[in-house]
Amino acid sequence: MKIILVLLTALIMTFSQLSNANVDEIGGYRAFVTSSLDDNGMPIDEIDSILLDHKLFYVFSEWNLPSGDYRYSCIIYDGDRRVVNSQFNTFKSDGSNFNFWCSHDLDKSTDKPGDWYAEMGIEGYGSADIYFTVTEDDIRKSLIGSWDWSNQEDSCNAEHVINISFNDTGTKMYHSSKSGMKLTTSDELYENIVYSILSEGDKYLRTIVINETQKTDNGEMFLWDLILKDDKSFCWRQSEWPAGHCTEKLVKCEI
Repeated sequence: MKIILVLLTALIMTFSQLSNANVDEIGGYRAFVTSSLDDNGMPIDEIDSILLDHKLFYVFSEWNLPSGDYRYSCIIYDGDRRVVNSQFNTFKSDGSNFNFWCSHDLDKSTDKPGDWYAEMGIEGYGSADIYFTVTEDDIRKSLIGSWDWSNQEDSCNAEHVINISFNDTGTKMYHSSKSGMKLTTSDELYENIVYSILSEGDKYLRTIVINETQKTDNGEMFLWDLILKDDKSFCWRQSEWPAGHCTEKLVKCEI
């Protein structure tokens, strides 16, 4: 084991530290974190932070190299500088650009939020440090934006979408809509609805509506659970409904 560690350390130390260079030039490269790869193995985006709940992410790089035989490495470190993945391999370049990546499947039982980084390199051409952040899951980040009912005709029309935002402390949630919103306990239309957040989990918010006047049969305020089904849909469950009952879905609008 010690011999392997010494060899890995020696390989890393042979790499000089570089800045991203023009990938169109010999020796140039680009390296970054992406949330996914497309069907052709190319990154779909470039990110500098990722939610712990996202699961799989990739550290991707592209290098411009002359033809020849090379050895490459990719090492991912967590916030405590613990190695969570490492790859070392050899390849033969035909003189065209070469892509390689490594990935990590985030696991809440072992992985923690923090300032992570990755080191990618090709022997003889240097290495690159890629810094990124793994953050706590926060349902609020998924909810911020524009939504509409999935069964609404002309869904996601700008005139009747529901815009969701939060106060700075995250204790209140604001819904606004030009065409107005109606709660299932009232026929009154609201242009703005303010929810006070009582409790939360990875996939739900328990709330009360501050500006709702109707009460339960016991004279108490209705509790509303916002249940996040995925990053692009949620439904509402009223506290006195039977278990498993939920409203129609609301879906996220790309506006």
